[in-house]
Amino acid sequence: MHLHLSEHAGDARPGTLVYLYVGDVDALAAACGIGEVHDMEWGRDFVVTDPDGNRLRVGTPKTAVP
Repeated sequence: MHLHLSEHAGDARPGTLVYLYVGDVDALAAACGIGEVHDMEWGRDFVVTDPDGNRLRVGTPKTAVP
């Protein structure tokens, strides 16, 4: 999958959130150098925030996405 996040003014307001569901959040967190994966009632996730406050959250539900 390719995901293009634009940095052009006016494309999105600061504080935008993109949520991605993946099959193995722990493997992706390790590959990205993320040390903190949160346990939630529905599954596990982590968040990355850019300097403008935009968030990219990645998670795996208890029933993993194929």
